[in-house]
Amino acid sequence: MNSLKQRAQALKRWILTQNATIDATDARRSGQVATLLMMLFGVAMAFGMTPGVSMQTVPLAPVIEDMTADLGTATPTPGTFIQQDQIRSGDTLAALLFRMGVSDQAALDFIASDPKARVIYQHMAPGKPIRVEHAANGDLVSLHFPYGDKGTLVVSHTLSGFSSSLVGEGNLHRIIQANGTIHSSLFAAADSAGIPDSVTHQLTRLFSTDIDFHNDLRSGDTFSVVYEATQNDFDQLVPGKILAAEFVNKGVTIRRVYYENAEGGDYYTPDGHGSKASFLRSPIEFSRITSGFSAARFHPILKTWRAHKGIDLAAPKGTPIVAVANATVTYAGWRNGYGNMIELHHANGIDTVYGHLSAFAGGLHSGEKIHQGDLIGYVGMTGWATGPHLHYEFKINGVQHDPLGPEVPRFASTDLTGHARTQFLSATAPYLKQLDAVRGSAFASFE
Repeated sequence: MNSLKQRAQALKRWILTQNATIDATDARRSGQVATLLMMLFGVAMAFGMTPGVSMQTVPLAPVIEDMTADLGTATPTPGTFIQQDQIRSGDTLAALLFRMGVSDQAALDFIASDPKARVIYQHMAPGKPIRVEHAANGDLVSLHFPYGDKGTLVVSHTLSGFSSSLVGEGNLHRIIQANGTIHSSLFAAADSAGIPDSVTHQLTRLFSTDIDFHNDLRSGDTFSVVYEATQNDFDQLVPGKILAAEFVNKGVTIRRVYYENAEGGDYYTPDGHGSKASFLRSPIEFSRITSGFSAARFHPILKTWRAHKGIDLAAPKGTPIVAVANATVTYAGWRNGYGNMIELHHANGIDTVYGHLSAFAGGLHSGEKIHQGDLIGYVGMTGWATGPHLHYEFKINGVQHDPLGPEVPRFASTDLTGHARTQFLSATAPYLKQLDAVRGSAFASFE
């Protein structure tokens, strides 16, 4: 063994100490030869040192190890990604989803064709949130879209294809208190106070028996409101019903509080008197009277003096018109100077008439039963009219009366008495206390 080792070292020294004038190519070749000879000597030495080793072929089994695997957990399946974003001005649904990592034409086709899912297109607005879950390849797994107070619209990819469903809001409820002062209009004051439009509309309906919101409001009037809300999947507060409210109009304070018992819920005065109107003060939420009830009025088209047996309420074309009380539709069609006209029959021999409409509510027909506040049509200027307005009549046993006069019954709710009133006072005291707390406060508060 020593002689072989000595010969190898001598050969190596001889190769490496050759004439220094050898060019680079020859030097490289010499090095390769030296290396080869050393390997041969090494193999020979190894076999010479290991007696008894078989020279037969030994099959080798490769071992593959994933160096990235966590030895304590199973290998995960391909994952999905969840993202939430807001709709931006000019966004299309396709552009929004692509920005969030979704590239799925089948999903877009489903949303466009499905009756429930396509409301997404109708309700897209800047600032509105949307949440998606998608696979790594861009396929949509699920989409969540807020659908107002109705809940969350969910589009899901299942084994059988896409499906849509409406999911109710979560169980996180809030009570919100706010107030405002009127300087120009109710809605401007409500916006300044951070009160949602849906709550403001409730305010107008709640006090519509006592206040004409177009003619009676004054700068400096104040209002306070306590209403419920639900926190949805997007951490948004979805407003619900008013629990208590106050309106101070021309120095007169009017209050309403909500109370629910086994027979249902309704609004009352703080001492338990029913406040639900038998007949609303006006069939239009915001309007102005351009011509009142009169025994003699100069007709702008006929150019003669004649009785005006109703009132004219000016409003833009297309303004919604609602039923002033529960009724049965007795006529909906064209009638001479009234143009498009609706006549409703109420209890106790009372009828109301609505003229010059631009259109009727969808599906409205003679014999239909409707409820107070239901949409029946839209303001127009059909028939004998010089501008868009609603001609509104109030008849008792076939005789016209002033719709704003004392003959019109205003209240229909039952007053609470005895034990029912005691329960009412106890149940509503917390809401009225909250109303007292927010009154005069400059900011909305939450709890």
